[in-house]
Amino acid sequence: MIVLRRVRAFSGQLLLLAVLGGLTAFLVSGPARLANGRTDDGLRGDIRRLAAANRDLTFSGVHVLGEISSATGAGRVPTIRQELPGPLPGLISGAWYIAETGQAGILPAGAAPRSCPDVAVLRYQPATAAAIRVVAGRAPESAQITEAMVSEDAAQALRLKVGDRLAMNARWGSAPIRVAGVFAPVNPADPIWSDQQLAKGGCPDPLDGLREEAVLLTDQEGARAAGSLINDLTDRWRYRLDENRITADQVPALTRAVAEARRTPPEKTTVQSSVDSTLAEFDRQVHAVRSLLAVVQAGILATAAGLILLAARLMTDRRRPEFALLRARGGAVRAVAARTFQEVLVVVPAAVAIGWLGGMLTPGRADHFEPVLIGGVALLAVLAAPVSAALVARHPAFSGHRSDVAALRPSPRRLTAEGFLVLLAAGGIYLVRLRGLDAGAGVDPYLIGVPVLFALAASVVALRAVPVPLRWAGRLAARARGAIAFLGLSGAGRAPLHSGPLAVLVVAIATGLFTGTVTSTIGASRDRAAELAVPADAVVSGFYFTPETARQIAALPHVRKATPMLLASGATIRGEASVNILQGQTMVVDAATAGLDFPAVLTGARGTGGPVPAVVSPHLAGQIGAGGSVEVLGRSYKFTVAEVTGQVPGLPVGTRDFLVLPQQAMPIPDYQPVQPNRILVDGAGFDVAQIRKAADAGQREQLRRATGRVVEDHQLAVPASVLTRDSYRSALENRGVDGALSFTFVAGMIAAAVLSLTAVALAVLTGAPARGRTLSRLRTMGLSPGQGRRLLVFELVPLIAVAVVAGGLAGFALPALIGPALDLGGFTAGVSAGTSLDPWLAGGVLALAVLAVIVALALENVANRRLRLGTVLRLGEEQS
Repeated sequence: MIVLRRVRAFSGQLLLLAVLGGLTAFLVSGPARLANGRTDDGLRGDIRRLAAANRDLTFSGVHVLGEISSATGAGRVPTIRQELPGPLPGLISGAWYIAETGQAGILPAGAAPRSCPDVAVLRYQPATAAAIRVVAGRAPESAQITEAMVSEDAAQALRLKVGDRLAMNARWGSAPIRVAGVFAPVNPADPIWSDQQLAKGGCPDPLDGLREEAVLLTDQEGARAAGSLINDLTDRWRYRLDENRITADQVPALTRAVAEARRTPPEKTTVQSSVDSTLAEFDRQVHAVRSLLAVVQAGILATAAGLILLAARLMTDRRRPEFALLRARGGAVRAVAARTFQEVLVVVPAAVAIGWLGGMLTPGRADHFEPVLIGGVALLAVLAAPVSAALVARHPAFSGHRSDVAALRPSPRRLTAEGFLVLLAAGGIYLVRLRGLDAGAGVDPYLIGVPVLFALAASVVALRAVPVPLRWAGRLAARARGAIAFLGLSGAGRAPLHSGPLAVLVVAIATGLFTGTVTSTIGASRDRAAELAVPADAVVSGFYFTPETARQIAALPHVRKATPMLLASGATIRGEASVNILQGQTMVVDAATAGLDFPAVLTGARGTGGPVPAVVSPHLAGQIGAGGSVEVLGRSYKFTVAEVTGQVPGLPVGTRDFLVLPQQAMPIPDYQPVQPNRILVDGAGFDVAQIRKAADAGQREQLRRATGRVVEDHQLAVPASVLTRDSYRSALENRGVDGALSFTFVAGMIAAAVLSLTAVALAVLTGAPARGRTLSRLRTMGLSPGQGRRLLVFELVPLIAVAVVAGGLAGFALPALIGPALDLGGFTAGVSAGTSLDPWLAGGVLALAVLAVIVALALENVANRRLRLGTVLRLGEEQS
């Protein structure tokens, strides 16, 4: 009961400690779970978007030369699954046996051969019997002739009906097929159909346009008979990975399992899948996001831990007289600590448990080390106040000891510790740049704590550097009229007294600004990547357009300009310095009118009849020397290397060998004009469908001129596509881990802002009694309430300004200092735009500082009312 009465008496201080403990416990669990959940969602989305051939594990049967399948391998489906390395067996949602032929041309029986017939695969898949609904005819019952079923879509596209006869012509033979029925899937979304979709494919000769690619279903006898005739029938065992069971922490083990299955597949099989490549790329991004999240989380948790220590210090400072009385009556230091420990146990553990429970209720996946962090938070929250009470009980500050003077004259021990902290931060920065945040064995706690150490080092440097200019300012203020500025700056000049709040505030601001700087840097890099990949408002791509197509697109509504461009992959290049024939990306564009960020040697180039100036990549320039020749659409053009650069607009980032020619300076004959395959479109509000339609019309006209025959849109080998810069930029933010990345940034900045305000509030509450006594004495000399508030502003603004400057510089410098370890290139399509800071973010930091001053004034007003300043002179130290 005595403990409960003391808890009630000091409920405000204990409640503050409990709230901070519960908040810290929530910050340990809740945001991390949400970030992990978003990471898992991104992984599942990446896997879900993969084609069936890439995402599924498919084992193909290996047969001796000339041998074909007997279509009797369905019994191996469970056997192969059991032989898969863990954790693959538990992540499979569907498994099917397939016996099928390769793609072969199909023609109506008796029809004349065509240069590009439609193609089909003949498949026997037992599981499809329960997944189809017969809409015409019947299921196959092969006897003298192979019978097959076609889907409704395939029947319409191939113009087939029940009873039609086909000839399947393969390399080694031909098989007759009769259409026995037409079916529709019971559930079109069933994964069994994901590799049986009707599709369009290109003909061997692109001028022939497109052809249909279908799957025909047959029975076991039909597959065996047709396979014998065309000497082509292979077993396949297909296993679908269930993305809903896969989490990001399973990716390394899953990648190793797929690689092991590829190295040692089941007997007489080979593996076909690229899911391990997707998983490996995702894992690389997860490592980068995990490192960023760990840095932000370390900064936030360090700030929260600092606030807990400040709250414990506030609690014990307010109870100095009580502890002095206990010591005067013979109480031991441990008795004082035990007394405080009992009070804390009543409130704080329950608050930490509630905070953890709140974090557990957030959707997502917990980290495996979450219980350890929660235990650390609970230990800190429970022991902070008792340890602080023990230190206070041992401190000789109960009578006449000037702690402020002692603080202004730091001991050699303290200076040594501060110097060691600075060296520790500098050494950590060096190690992070040398090794990275994750050297393959998981995140290193020391290296993750380096940004916190760097911010603390910045606060130490500021702590030692600021008092001197503040004393100078105080001396200047002493010469001016009024004592408010002098008194406030004198209080601010005793900066070591505020070392705790200052350090916490610097860490919070550094964490928030680091998060914001990384956000701005990634955003600026993505903007640059979008400008390089889509150098206009939109890029139209196709096979070849007529030279007039750009003018036709430019005439469309809301289109300001359309510039034709040829981008030839693998163009033949001959250089003066190399006897070998080289290949590279060749771009031909009218650089003078394109309006792109090209070098002046291209935009100012004019035809002289000699070699044209060219911009060349560094690697290609080292091979070709000063110039050479390049083939463009079968015609050779001579060029000289006018400038070497690593990147030009319109080419993918990372292109190693490229050559850019100014079309306006090239000797292009009228009878052999350059046929563009790209059109750069500038404008706003244009209709993408209209542009695509005009582009396809240009492609059809180009084919008519080249072949003399008329084709339709569906016969185009490469239908026109329109990629806008905005859509490309949005796509950079909608990849697998971007959800976790965005959440990390937003949560980090919000948490840093809230904790910064809390640090200022605790700084105000810590100094409230001393300021209250000062204000009470000054009131007797005529100090008004408004002047009292100004006194607080003069005392706090330097502290906040120093924290903003020190934390801001630390937060802005951190991405540059540890940038190589963050691996931000994976989020920006490989483009690096340096370190940048959004002006709005800088304005937000200033707004936060102003808000902190407002919060401080409000709290000071509340504290003064509770302290009853009018009675301080009568009650003296009792109000302390």
